[in-house]
Amino acid sequence: MHKGHSDNLDKELVANCFRASAATYEESAIVQKEISRQLIAILQRFTRIDYLRVLEIGCCTGNLTEMLSKSAHIDSLFINDLVPDFCACTEDRIAEQVGQLHSLPGDIEKTLLPKNLDLVISSSTFQWMVDLPGLIENIAAALNEAGHLAFSIFSPGTMGEINILTGRGLKYHTNEELCAMLTDHFQIINVHSEKKCLFFPTVRSVLRHIRETGVGGVEPNRWNLRKLKDFERRYAGQFLSEDGFPVTYISTFIIAEKKKRDNS
Repeated sequence: MHKGHSDNLDKELVANCFRASAATYEESAIVQKEISRQLIAILQRFTRIDYLRVLEIGCCTGNLTEMLSKSAHIDSLFINDLVPDFCACTEDRIAEQVGQLHSLPGDIEKTLLPKNLDLVISSSTFQWMVDLPGLIENIAAALNEAGHLAFSIFSPGTMGEINILTGRGLKYHTNEELCAMLTDHFQIINVHSEKKCLFFPTVRSVLRHIRETGVGGVEPNRWNLRKLKDFERRYAGQFLSEDGFPVTYISTFIIAEKKKRDNS
């Protein structure tokens, strides 16, 4: 198995968890919204502000989509999400802000990407890919020469508290691994990581946050009262601070430009 492949990710479980969070995601996804704002700001710093054809991977409820469509002129926007209902929600949210809007619902790793793209953008989604190097190769093929790939991805240490206590968690890619995936097809313009911590008053509010943002779709987790009490005790023993019970997020931001063909 090559670096960047994940062989234990159940996309149906991931979709079901996000689908179940549809009514609460907008209010609860505090970190994800801030990351989207940062990604747009970084994109504006390094690239142009008008695009003929753009693909967004993992639009969810449309936070990033709306920010992008307000900050840049886009002729044709393709939106994708594993949960088809999120594509419909995002369409309703931003339909009047772009020239043409096209939905590509479903698993992006099994979807034929539109061609001649100027920009592919994604926020807090790529950690859910089974074969991220394969997707990056497909993105490179779909981009115009000198087109851009802009994304944020959660990195090692994200939800580390949960991982330490349960042994469960995603396989997060290091920055070195991400750069290695990109180097064949892209020139990396910007890469940096940031840590964000949310604090909650109780362990059960931590679990509620995970449920309401849909990010628990790594593997089924069936709690009983004994397991819950033990989890609460250990969480308090290892992580409780004067600010409350922490949940850590480490996010990496990358802007990359497709390499020009060598015609020599």
